[in-house]
Amino acid sequence: MLNKEELILILFYLANGRIKGSTRIHKVVFLIEKALDIDVLKFVPWKFGPWSPELEELLESLEKRGLLKIHIEPPDLSNELLGEAPVKIYEASKELIDAGRDAYKRLMSAEPVKAFYLKRLVLPALNVPLTYLLAYIYSKYPEMITKSTIRDKVEKWRDIYGLRIGG
Repeated sequence: MLNKEELILILFYLANGRIKGSTRIHKVVFLIEKALDIDVLKFVPWKFGPWSPELEELLESLEKRGLLKIHIEPPDLSNELLGEAPVKIYEASKELIDAGRDAYKRLMSAEPVKAFYLKRLVLPALNVPLTYLLAYIYSKYPEMITKSTIRDKVEKWRDIYGLRIGG
């Protein structure tokens, strides 16, 4: 279906070229893989839940190739709550966005249901509060939080959002 670079190209295309936060990008890609039942990047439990060393390497590679700019912004409230500071901002070049559009079109031709589902998943995941995204992942994938350093915070967020383990 998709290789790891195509997956990231499509993600940035659907995100209009900009994603805020390393935590968010890892969680969105993790959810994509789970939702589409694909396994192109290996995720391991880490301090904020699922994290992929391969994804970090791929993002660095895209930056070195001039396709992605990564810069730092001061944290907003949600990032401060997590202890994620400073915040990485990922901005795709026009070339990367165009390649993502082409990859999405190929996916749409080959597997329209998956392409549609991918789009329906990515847009909300990029826009919900980071606290909700984490609470959802911690509820649905408890096996990925064994090394979490924010479990107590996320349990409170889970209660606020009414999410249950396994839900």
